[in-house]
Amino acid sequence: MKNLFLLLFVTLSVKGIAQQPTYSIKVSYSGRFFCQYNSFYWNLSSGANLIGQNSGINDIQEQIFPNVPNYSSFDFYLDASTSEEPCASAAECIRNASVSASAIDLIKYSSLVSGGCDFSVGISEFTPNVSIKNLDTANPTTICAGFQLSLAAFPYGFPDEAYHWQFSLDNITWSDMPDKIGETTTNNTPTTSFSIQQILGADHKNYLNKNIYFRLGYYNGRAFTTPLVLTYLPCAPVAVKTEYKAPSCKGDNIQGIDVYFEEQLKQNETLSIIYLKNTDPTKTTPLFANTAPVTSFVYDATSLKYKYSFTTLGKLEEGNNYIVEYQASMNSVPSGTLKAADNFTYTDPIKVAFQITNQTQPSCVGGDDGTIEIEVTGGTKDYKFYVDGTLTAAMYNSTNNKYYINGCKAKTYNIKVTDKFDCIDKTADD
Repeated sequence: MKNLFLLLFVTLSVKGIAQQPTYSIKVSYSGRFFCQYNSFYWNLSSGANLIGQNSGINDIQEQIFPNVPNYSSFDFYLDASTSEEPCASAAECIRNASVSASAIDLIKYSSLVSGGCDFSVGISEFTPNVSIKNLDTANPTTICAGFQLSLAAFPYGFPDEAYHWQFSLDNITWSDMPDKIGETTTNNTPTTSFSIQQILGADHKNYLNKNIYFRLGYYNGRAFTTPLVLTYLPCAPVAVKTEYKAPSCKGDNIQGIDVYFEEQLKQNETLSIIYLKNTDPTKTTPLFANTAPVTSFVYDATSLKYKYSFTTLGKLEEGNNYIVEYQASMNSVPSGTLKAADNFTYTDPIKVAFQITNQTQPSCVGGDDGTIEIEVTGGTKDYKFYVDGTLTAAMYNSTNNKYYINGCKAKTYNIKVTDKFDCIDKTADD
């Protein structure tokens, strides 16, 4: 089958992108200056490259450096000295310290600090200057169920850790994208591609017609970009229930699979394909698929919903779980891909089997008080007993779980046993 899922393949060229990777860095002060400093000096640099410095004792405001080049490491040096109390000793107020960190560490943790008597000064914010966008230019604010969402960050050239993707369902609590989905890298990379089902699993159905947010950043409070807001649309009718009718007899085909939808198909909307699929991810073959597009559902007055009934049925693997999947199309263009709300387990009925375990002859010649004792297993109760083709009552003995046909003469009988659904094992003569 082709076109089960619509994948958006986009080739992104970096040629001609003039923007160079830079960082925004904020140097902040905290605490109080209890010591009377004779000198106070700090500088922020990367090797021999000076980024910023301060030598004013009373200047304790934050400073922002918005376009720092993409250096690989950063150094912070602080020299603050005094010879006066009220520190416990003058030595406690003397600070002549240097700390350094790699750009990767600052991207992930944003912390580079030196201290005075009871204050600190250092990097409080460290942010790659990046922006993100949805590569689907036709639908930049929405994503259909089952489609691949492709996001890209600009510019290229930062360490991979700068492209740390996160998503949120409420724009408050943020979760990291998986590092990989299958063999595909989906985090710490400038471009990422995934479906909403892949990051939310079965819960994705709870977020249809709602906003989902994406950004670059770490934890809840460290955003590198403004959130990108996308509305998650079904782009297909939503299946709310599956009714599975198991086979009646051992070895029979499934009797039926009915799928119920909240709404009728829209004008020019079809189900291009609807099929059954094993929930085991290693078993991917579509089963019982339609042979022509589904153009309408049947209204079911009992459930007050719209129903599609599978027309192709057969046998399945014993004990395996199955779910209905489908893809809609609008004007012959693939749209949303969804799964039904529930699944079922295929169990082949137990074979009906019976045997005649005992018999008693009539008490006298020509008499009709003989009995036939029968043991029946499998199938579905209640069982039906036929003697020479005629439906005949059989008495059940709960003590030994046997059935008895009474009123038998001394002759050969043809016995047949079926279950509730007329499933049959064999014919026995006695």
